Amino acid sequence: MTDTDSPTCWRGGPTLVRRNRAPLGRLLPYRRAAGELPPPKAALDAVHESGWQLDLGARGLGDVLLGLALAQALHEATRDRYPQPAYVGPRADLLARCTLPLTVTSANGQHSIGTESPTPRTFEAVPEIPPTRLDIVDANVLQVHATLPMRYYLDIEQTLGVRLPADSDPCPRFRATEPTPTPYHVLFVSTTSRPKRKDYGIENFAAIARCLTAHRPDAPWRFGLIAAPDRAAPPSVAQIEVFHGPTAVECVDLFATAELVVGNDTGLTHLAALTERPDGTGPTVVGLYGRHAHTKWITGSTRHHAVATPFSQLMSIADACPVRDGYDDTVWSTASDLRAVPAELIARFAGRCVGWWDS
Repeated sequence: MTDTDSPTCWRGGPTLVRRNRAPLGRLLPYRRAAGELPPPKAALDAVHESGWQLDLGARGLGDVLLGLALAQALHEATRDRYPQPAYVGPRADLLARCTLPLTVTSANGQHSIGTESPTPRTFEAVPEIPPTRLDIVDANVLQVHATLPMRYYLDIEQTLGVRLPADSDPCPRFRATEPTPTPYHVLFVSTTSRPKRKDYGIENFAAIARCLTAHRPDAPWRFGLIAAPDRAAPPSVAQIEVFHGPTAVECVDLFATAELVVGNDTGLTHLAALTERPDGTGPTVVGLYGRHAHTKWITGSTRHHAVATPFSQLMSIADACPVRDGYDDTVWSTASDLRAVPAELIARFAGRCVGWWDS
């Protein structure tokens, strides 16, 4: 976890490391992996009595999706008293697909989830606050809880003093109607909140498609690209079907048709990792990270992987944020240049993750 000389390929799922290879983080005050319980707190009884309200603010799709782990934790701690929380906000159509049992009401402005009670206790999902958590497994090994969903989840576990069931992947899923994927169907997600800083580039996604095809030229490849409504694809990607500005709900069903999704570090890529077909499966997802910590801004799903620049690795090791901490990534030369990551490296890694080839 401390090699920052070149891009890294990161496999999703639980992270176990030797102590001398661990990133910076705060030690859990109980040995969770060994079955120890968090110290009991009176807050649990208080929340059972008052109910709870989760304020997700007016944040973007990615922040909302990862913040749902906090709602999942609160629901698991109080479901015997409040079996069906309520969502109010602009993503009601998407939240109606969520496996978290919600009533949904569409409204402009902010997102909120909570119990129907007069004076609920308010919780906020603020990505900058919860730290990486380290859990002692044995004398030599730590489990690293660096994903933002698990940070939120463990914060609630400690605040309420109750052991919650998830081990490393607490995000609820989104139900797709498509039952099976199309073999060798690949989708690229080129949308992003900051095209100049966090976008791999449509031409580079097309290069990944060419590399995949070269690895297995006889396969029935089908490529698609999700783009912003106002962004035209260049002629060089004519072999790729372009979807301009589909809704998040439409994307859930679209993702379910794919075996592989490769995308920028953005909300739709997270949504792909949380998409669940009727049989419980979902696409393999590879997120591309340039400036932010790939071990934090990821769902924690075993099928959500990452390719990260050297600067992203630095942020992961130090549990840092370039925005919150005021780091100018240009000081580290081209270490955060996502477009410098070779398409061949991404294609080879993505194919291994899906199981199309071994090396």
